[in-house]
Amino acid sequence: MILFVTGQYAGAQYIHPLLEKWSVSNSPNWSLVATGASRKYWDDAQVSYNLVETPLINNVAKCIDELKPSLIIVSASANIHLEGLFIANAKKRGITTASFIDIWANYLMRFKHSGELIFPDSVFAIDEKCAEEMIVDGIPQDIIRVIGQPYLEKITKNTPRLGTTTLLTSQPIKKYLGNSLGYDEADFWKICLDAIKKTRRGDVLATRHPDEDSYTDRQANSNIIWSAGQGIDDVADSHTVIGMFSMQMMVGYLWGRKVASIQPHLRENDPSPLSRWGLIPLLEQVDELVQFLSEERAPNVNQELKGNLAGSLERLEIFCEKYH
Repeated sequence: MILFVTGQYAGAQYIHPLLEKWSVSNSPNWSLVATGASRKYWDDAQVSYNLVETPLINNVAKCIDELKPSLIIVSASANIHLEGLFIANAKKRGITTASFIDIWANYLMRFKHSGELIFPDSVFAIDEKCAEEMIVDGIPQDIIRVIGQPYLEKITKNTPRLGTTTLLTSQPIKKYLGNSLGYDEADFWKICLDAIKKTRRGDVLATRHPDEDSYTDRQANSNIIWSAGQGIDDVADSHTVIGMFSMQMMVGYLWGRKVASIQPHLRENDPSPLSRWGLIPLLEQVDELVQFLSEERAPNVNQELKGNLAGSLERLEIFCEKYH
């Protein structure tokens, strides 16, 4: 039995290609536990999952004892306490654990639970660049395994035709990070809305993360289309993606959309891999975004980045088969 545990939306995306493959072929016996924003993804994908009720400490132990998994693979989502509890309880029972990095960002903080660092037996890196950054961030080198990113591998196989929408994609920065980065989503929206107003741009879709509260206060003085968001479909319909450091920005870049990161007054290491690597612009002011929106250019997609994703699903499956 292999047990998967997901917390955030991107974590569910990461393992979905494997579960899709196993649903139509002979596969290991597996089960899924979901919490947080990952539940929306699984509900939309019509994949069944288990919930762990409170009190979490007792019920995580009960779940593990009932399922008796030989391997537990946990998404590494910042601020999802359930993931840390599964790793800690599995270690007490001698059960092998692994976590995966779904995007090149915020490595060490993903393993901080109640102020304590809790590492699994293995952490899956996306590629060598990811592994190098993880080591610099403080993740022990001996537990890092370069596996890939099955979801990104899947979506890069077929690039949809360029859409017509300017997509503004938000994240729950204040909820999980406060103002530690030097900004939160309110700062992001102020810059975006002021820039859109100046350019009088039409066909703009503004979406929120599943973990964000509703932002009806932002809708009052805007003719922008506001939506809870349709994930990857919103990116497919776009020609421009504006965000902070979301997965939708990475998908947009790999699909050849115009992408920019808005992070005013950033005072930490840039959490957006695309702007950190110089692949997209990092903007902090309204006029910078106005200029970016006026440009009719698309990114030159980094082919090495894209090529490193090949074989991700196969490597993940090979790892899992050791515990079948």
